[in-house]
Amino acid sequence: MKKILRQYHKIFPKKFGNYWKKNKSILNIHNDLKEITNSFVQSKSYNFVSNYWHHLNIENYKFLDGVDQKKGISVIARNFYIFTDLYDPWIDGAIKNLSDIKNIKVNSQLFKKQNEFTHRQSIFYNYLCFLLYYNLKRGNYFKFLSELQDKTYLGFNDPFVEIDNINITTDKIVSLLDCEKIDKAFNFDKIKTVLEIGAGSGRTSEAIMTINNNLNYVICDIPPAIYISYIRLKTAFPNKKISLLIDINDKDEFQKNIKSNDISFVFPHQLKTIDEKFFNFVLAIDCLHEMDKKTIKYYFDLINDLTNNFYFSIWNKTIVPHSKTFFNSGQRLDFNKNDYNIPENWKCIFNENLIFPSNFLSLGYKIR
Repeated sequence: MKKILRQYHKIFPKKFGNYWKKNKSILNIHNDLKEITNSFVQSKSYNFVSNYWHHLNIENYKFLDGVDQKKGISVIARNFYIFTDLYDPWIDGAIKNLSDIKNIKVNSQLFKKQNEFTHRQSIFYNYLCFLLYYNLKRGNYFKFLSELQDKTYLGFNDPFVEIDNINITTDKIVSLLDCEKIDKAFNFDKIKTVLEIGAGSGRTSEAIMTINNNLNYVICDIPPAIYISYIRLKTAFPNKKISLLIDINDKDEFQKNIKSNDISFVFPHQLKTIDEKFFNFVLAIDCLHEMDKKTIKYYFDLINDLTNNFYFSIWNKTIVPHSKTFFNSGQRLDFNKNDYNIPENWKCIFNENLIFPSNFLSLGYKIR
């Protein structure tokens, strides 16, 4: 029976909208998330969801059914940036970056058992925290580590270790490593308006706005991620004006709201209504490689109009999960084989491997 179902789903891949329509009335989830999801499924943005996220969201909402908000956010957020296993290509760069250091202090936190992790997962995660901590310590953004808030970076039962009297999560470190790359290439002092595509749990946006307090920030995402980052940033920045604009269709009203907010949350299809060069800067971290090529093209076409500065990070090469169907062998995304079809008018100002994962590329473009 399972084999028959697998063959059936290769011809007719699972769609989250079908699951939602069938189960929304009986799902026991937070009312705000239910309303956001209803709006999303009925919107044009639903058409941009890859098979991977159709599949993952069905599993996410099954888990969220009847689970309290804090635990639900904790588990779903692990879709975005929690590593509980390690491979040489992921950590190669981080280890080489520390190869000249003779003595590194490692304490008993390396063996800490993390909640809801196995011992194996805990040790991998703890080791990664130490590895990334000492990499960050070599850069200019280490000084901001103490400014990141435990009430959000540890606020949803997140795994952590204590190093030098600071609570460390991988989210804290990699967000600051990203911020340092962005600042070096684009200079945050010159940035006032930001669009982040696919913010996930909101870890990077929180770090950016903690260090740069006066930004006008827009997050474009889909549920449940947009709900998770909305809850997170309202907790992180209680004095900022933060709004969901997902149901506004009038262009003038939409842009007026963005300008009057500190942080706005929008759906992908709404970006078409925003004026040219509205944003000083656009970023997309760890998300483009999970999209269909038509969706990547949609975003690149928009970015071409919306900004002159774009940063993104991707796996060097991958096959998008669940993209293999009866009609094709799966969607390959290999940057070095031009699978991303970078527009000709984009000038690359840097192309570097991340410290972690080391087989991730970070790329910066000036758009002419």
